[in-house]
This record gives sequence, structure tokens and C-alpha cells, in this order.
Amino acid sequence: MIDIQALIEHNDLLALADRDTQLKRVAATGGGEWAGPCPFCGGRDRFRVQPYYPDGGRWLCRHCTEGKWRDAITYVMRRDNLDFKAACRVLGSGELPRVRERQPRPEIPAYQAPPGAWQAQARQAIESCECNLWAPLGTVALDYLHKRGLQDSTIKRFRLGYSPGAKFSGLRVHRGLVIPWVMGDSVLALKIRFLPGQLYRCEKCGAGVEPGHCPKCGSDNRYRNAPGSRPAAIFNADDLRSFPVALFVEGEIDCMTAWQELGGLGGMLAVCTLGSASSHFPDLAVWGVHFLHLRLIMAAYDGDSAGENGLANLVLLSERTKLAPLPEGNWKDVNDFYLAGQSLIDWILPYLQAYSQPVCTERPESEFTGEAI
Repeated sequence: MIDIQALIEHNDLLALADRDTQLKRVAATGGGEWAGPCPFCGGRDRFRVQPYYPDGGRWLCRHCTEGKWRDAITYVMRRDNLDFKAACRVLGSGELPRVRERQPRPEIPAYQAPPGAWQAQARQAIESCECNLWAPLGTVALDYLHKRGLQDSTIKRFRLGYSPGAKFSGLRVHRGLVIPWVMGDSVLALKIRFLPGQLYRCEKCGAGVEPGHCPKCGSDNRYRNAPGSRPAAIFNADDLRSFPVALFVEGEIDCMTAWQELGGLGGMLAVCTLGSASSHFPDLAVWGVHFLHLRLIMAAYDGDSAGENGLANLVLLSERTKLAPLPEGNWKDVNDFYLAGQSLIDWILPYLQAYSQPVCTERPESEFTGEAI
């Protein structure tokens, strides 16, 4: 007689999967989460493991399991091409890594908004930078936003601003376009977009560079957060509470463009971003509640590894996530698509219609149930 639940709980799924693929830690919630290439289909960043899940370690692959969580038994069945009973015998043999043998891993604190004192400084910075943007001082930044197709009403709605590289109530804000991340009354982050034609110092190697990838060390020098920011969050998260469907795009400019152009779908669609497709996975305990009422989440990510990682992050927040890529063409993101004269409504409407069927709202269970065989 084999206790199935004991097999699932006592076998170390992380150590088991680590033998077959290379995993890295990407989140801290619930004891941690690891990601890497799928050992079955080879897809990059599609594979996730949560070894400390309360009912035992679990895994998923966006392709192999269609984003549904599976347990250690299912993993061995797929890996070794075994039936259910044979996989249970393998797990019960005592030859595979056991949970009790696993070394304790340091816990990372759950996400919290920045301290109140920092937020007070950030609010002062937002107000001052807003004024700067509409003054002669902010001409370069305002021209940049207009070239990206953003209307004045959109710029004001998201409270964009310009910092000349100064301190505001003691908070240092880098020179560039200031993008506030605000949720309710809380300021979560101030993200600075460096502007074309201006030189900046590479954060990694110190070289003087224009926005983009540093020619010396290759690091990305387009964005930087003001010190004290906590950007492992969701941009425009407040809208998630008001709509039944959400569209996630790759960056803030894409988000603001889609918000501006998809207003014709009023009452239907919230537009948000994690900041970039490769951003750290948001804390599920904090942000998961924003997804409970959503019927559908669409992800407008590229098909590259960063896009797959972004999609996997959203699948972990909600299994109602569906891919909604841009049509093939000479554009790299939503803003490029819009600037090429394409209609965002004509792009997104077919996805809304295709995904309009009812979506299950319950947490997926293992393929197999029962306590013993």
C-alpha cells in the first residue's frame, strides 16, 4: 500500500528537477519558486517549480501542461515514460532526494510598499517633476512623449514628469523622464526613463553612454529606479479592480499607449504591465487578490525568452492567462505597432472574441486524486 500524498510531500521535487534542467530562483512567496528551461519540451523559461507548496512540491510548463500545476508523480511519469503505479514505485523506492535532506533556504520578505517617509518624498518629487515637464525645462522629455504618440491627457493621467537630476525633499531622482508607480494612495516606485541624445553613466561599469545597451559591458542603460523604489509590483494596478478582463504588455510606454487607444472598449479592459517581460515575479500573496475577479488575462508579449518568462509569471498569478501577440510585422512592441499606424482595437478585438468562452475559476487539481493505491 503506497501513500500517494506522502510521496508527493516527501520527495524533493526541486532536487529531482534540478537533475534534468538548470533552475534559478525567481520568487520568494510560499517558500520560493524556481524557473528554467523545460526538461521535456526544451522551451526556455516555461518551466516552474514550487517545491514548498503546502500540499507538496508542484511544477508546470506553459506548453507541456498548458500552464496547469502537476505533482512529483506526474513529473516522474512524463520523464521516465511510466504509468501511474510504476512512477509511485520509483518515488517510494527511497533512491530519489527526500524533502528532509534538503538544506534550509533563506526566506525573502514578502513585498511591502516603501516606508511612509520615502513615499512623502516621492510625492513631492512627482509634483515637482510634473511641473518641470510642462515648463521649458521639460521640453526634451515632453517632445519624446509626443513622438511616442502619447496625448497630453494620457501624460497627465499617469502623472509623468521630468527630473533634471536633483533631490526632492532629500530623495535623489536621476535626470530623465519620471514614471510614477502608484497604487491607491501609495507610491511604490519612481522609474526614470533616460532620454535619447543625453549622456548617462553606466550603472555597472561607469562608462558614459546614451540610453541603450552599454558598448563596454552590454548592460541595459535605458531605465533606472530612484533609490528606495520597490518596483516588484504592477503598473496601473488600480484599473484591475474595475474591469473583467486585463491586458498585460511589456513596458510602461506600451501600457499607456494601449490605455489611450483602447478606450473604445470602455467597461471591459484594464491595461497593466510588470515593467518589462523579464521583471521579477510579483509576490502572489500581495498581488494575487487583484486577479481573483478577472475572467481573462491577455499577455501581449514577444515570442522570445523574455516574453515567455513574462507570460509564465502571469500564468502563476492566474491560470486564466492567454497569449495575445501582435501580428507579424516590423515592430517590436505595442507602441511600435501603434506608431506604424496600426489599430490596437482591430488587433485586440479578435482575441477578446476568441477567448470569450467561460473560464474555470477554481484552482487546478492534480491529475490524480486519492490517498493510496
